[in-house]
Amino acid sequence: MPRSFEKDIAPLFTDGDARCMGGMGVMLREFAYMGDPAGDATYADHANARHVLGRLKGTEMPRMPPGGATWSDDRIALFEAWMVDWQP
Repeated sequence: MPRSFEKDIAPLFTDGDARCMGGMGVMLREFAYMGDPAGDATYADHANARHVLGRLKGTEMPRMPPGGATWSDDRIALFEAWMVDWQP
């Protein structure tokens, strides 16, 4: 079953996560930002979501969530499953 950004992914980010990362230009709860197919110098496509995933996994800094507990493997898997589906 496809995962929905609005129903399944956006609610995973707390208000604090959204505020903190929004201050860095990372719009965690906006599909237009997270689902953007554009690449960058690091990733060929979907760079915004791929950088967020890297921060959630701790392979990119600053680590997410800022000052909070790291995401469980299940939450990471859900985010990765949505990335396969790319549903709004």
